[in-house]
Amino acid sequence: MTDAPVISADSHVQEPPELYTEWVDARYRDRAPHMEERDGATYFIVDGKKPRRMDLAAERADEDDQNREFRDDPSGGRDIDRRLADQARDGVSAEVIYPNSSLFLYMSSDAGYQFAVARAYNDWGIELFGSNKDRFVPVAIVPVIDLQQSVKEVERVAKAGYRSIKIPLTVDSRPYNLPEYERLWAACADHDIVVSLHAFTESEDHYPEDWGEEEGHGGALSHMAMSMARGQSPVALLISSGALQRHPNLKFVVVECGAGWLAWLLYVMDEQVEKKHMWIRPSLEMKPSEFFRRQGGVTFSDDPIALRLLDYTSSDVLLWGSDYPHDEGTFPHSQDVIERTFAGISAEDKRKIVYDNAKRIYGFE
Repeated sequence: MTDAPVISADSHVQEPPELYTEWVDARYRDRAPHMEERDGATYFIVDGKKPRRMDLAAERADEDDQNREFRDDPSGGRDIDRRLADQARDGVSAEVIYPNSSLFLYMSSDAGYQFAVARAYNDWGIELFGSNKDRFVPVAIVPVIDLQQSVKEVERVAKAGYRSIKIPLTVDSRPYNLPEYERLWAACADHDIVVSLHAFTESEDHYPEDWGEEEGHGGALSHMAMSMARGQSPVALLISSGALQRHPNLKFVVVECGAGWLAWLLYVMDEQVEKKHMWIRPSLEMKPSEFFRRQGGVTFSDDPIALRLLDYTSSDVLLWGSDYPHDEGTFPHSQDVIERTFAGISAEDKRKIVYDNAKRIYGFE
């Protein structure tokens, strides 16, 4: 057991079936995320996304895997007493909670559908977790396909009690350095809402054709690695566009992308500003790394590389997360993972990363 209290800055809950059959606007219920049998195989169906085969992965899972992905919890993490028991089992004292099936919502091309599902999830999520502020910070879903509606949803969820929103990790067709996002950044800063950008929640479908199939060509492995590497994109865009300079109260966290890349990215951005400042606009008042240390954060679960580079990043910008209960996460072995990955790290730095930073950024009581 770690000698410091622990907050998971990245955990998940499985949406209940009734979210898509009762909470979502009736016009969109037939398009909500669901499982479907096709030619003897089970596929996960999401509007705007290639069908993702699921049955073979379940067959290949070993005994330890059965503890994850809610396979031993029929409530999908919605039973609060059971969830608190899992926190105790894993040595975790509080969680920042993201959706599960709705992670991929942004791939739909229909703005009405995106906002219908997002509003339903946001109403449901705050009802379930909102009264337990010392243990849970649920994260609201906010689409960016219609920025006028995005701002309205930020204002609505802030009034409901949310402290963080989730937007797509990347939007290739309209990247985050463009001026039209100004009203969204301003709304989040004004309402003290943390902007979260979670891995695998892009607006475009990058999943490979061989994902989950009988035979593959390396698509799954390369996809997982490169999807995490895409966490660099919002960091670079928010800094280089001057968004953090114009909105000094805006906070953002890149989630579940690992953190080993952060030191290189901040170093090279500082280097380019110093050497090519005559080309770079807008002109930045501080080094890119200084903006990030003031306003940014990155979560990781098991990334010893990131912890060996604290001289470049500082321990003030890293947050630990269990990714409960996904198969790439650390549950139910989080204490062992923390002990192993933090070997040689000072007690002060360790406490910041596993507890203090999440407490400060997300406002845990």
